[in-house]
Amino acid sequence: MQVDLRDYQLEAFTKARDAVRQGARRILIVAPTGGGKTVIASALMEMVKEKGNRASFVVDRLSLIQQTSDTFDRYGLDHGVIQGGHFRFKPAMPLQLCSIQTLGRRRWPETHVDVFDEAHVLHTTHKNRLEEKASIVIGLTATPFTKGLGKWFDVVINVTTTRTLIEAGWLAPYRIFSCAEPDMTGVAVKTTGEWDETQASGKALEVVGDVVAEYLKHGENRKFICSAVDTVHVEELQRQFLAAGINVATYTYKDSEDDRADTTNEFKKPDSAIRGLITVTAASRGFDVPDVSCVIMARPLRKSLAEHIQLFGRGLRISPETGKKDCLVLDHSGNCARFFEECESFFDAGINELDDGKKRDKPKPKEKPEAEPVKCPDCRALHKPLPACPCCGHEYPKKIAVQHVPGTLKELIAGGYRKELSRDLWPQVAGYVLERREGEAARKQALAIFKDITGTWPLASWEQTNPVAPSTEVRNRIRSQQIRFAKRRPPSAGDAIGAAA
Repeated sequence: MQVDLRDYQLEAFTKARDAVRQGARRILIVAPTGGGKTVIASALMEMVKEKGNRASFVVDRLSLIQQTSDTFDRYGLDHGVIQGGHFRFKPAMPLQLCSIQTLGRRRWPETHVDVFDEAHVLHTTHKNRLEEKASIVIGLTATPFTKGLGKWFDVVINVTTTRTLIEAGWLAPYRIFSCAEPDMTGVAVKTTGEWDETQASGKALEVVGDVVAEYLKHGENRKFICSAVDTVHVEELQRQFLAAGINVATYTYKDSEDDRADTTNEFKKPDSAIRGLITVTAASRGFDVPDVSCVIMARPLRKSLAEHIQLFGRGLRISPETGKKDCLVLDHSGNCARFFEECESFFDAGINELDDGKKRDKPKPKEKPEAEPVKCPDCRALHKPLPACPCCGHEYPKKIAVQHVPGTLKELIAGGYRKELSRDLWPQVAGYVLERREGEAARKQALAIFKDITGTWPLASWEQTNPVAPSTEVRNRIRSQQIRFAKRRPPSAGDAIGAAA
């Protein structure tokens, strides 16, 4: 065998071969991003060829044709490519690399084995082939969560888990930082269970400045991939990164195929002039650039654990030759906290059963809820409850329960942290008002501003408050509230807020 397999890959290869010998016709191989799914598939295709049979490897997007072809060449697997106008179109060869879009318009080649890459996304053409039962089908995926996937595959083979690969040094360890995120309250939910893109984009645009600022603060000039809600969001992120002196490129359906190819080729260089790639979903799965060591999550997801893990995986590959030590995740979406338990559980144990599409009764509430993630008050790292933060060493009080600590005014307000708002915001509001007024007029205006911002009254009295100079964030928030208030009513000479502004 020309394809050199690691021990766990060889075990998965053997299990797949044994399953076929026992009569299985539709096998799903589950392995984390970076676990070597394509390598295992290459070994299977090599075995098919050695037996004098034919096999196809089917990708679900044109951008993966060249990447997969390069992998086959690296292992000495001579192959043809079935894609419109491709220079390697050689239909007589026993091994074929195919685009699912092209197969939807042409007759499927006669094969004994078909390998479906990213098999959690099954197109109609995939399903038609599965229903024909004309060949043995082997699916590959890192995220086997699609509803009804169990109807299409008979056997599931867990290659290994993300946690095992991290501990063995085959994947990079990661650190998560929970940063400013959009308030998704009131955003419409579509029938898919996800937020409406247009409304979500508007919310996400409010924190674009925070995304750039946090990268400048924590990013260490790392090569990164950043997710976005839509192309409007992508373009604004690009504009603000470029304005900050960080060279970034976009990777969306609006970019031509040639431009995306040029961007990919440049981004893959260890000394690439492109620091970051901003995308919606085009580069969120199957896009492999090992020296990416920072993932910026700016696209809020409500239900799609698979999309979350796919993007996460873009930063977990190792790259010893470039000195990569870990992956930094800057979360401006809330996804890491939203999917924390499910994601960590999957990273630890993988999956053994696929969803069969049948309606199930809602599970009974757990008697002991799982521990929620903790956000460090010093560095904002998101992690499992521990005596101390694994990133900065901050020690938590031993005799009280560890709580999620909001890091910004926006988080305090969104979470309804009345005690913290009274402690941190109220003295700053008092300080702001006393720059302009005094006495009873100052007290009344301070109370009105605090109530307008938070929806509640402060817990501390005016007389017991020590005013402090407001931060830039608080000052801007007050001014923003005043501007909105002024626009809601016709101006008048006696408008107190207008006079104060």
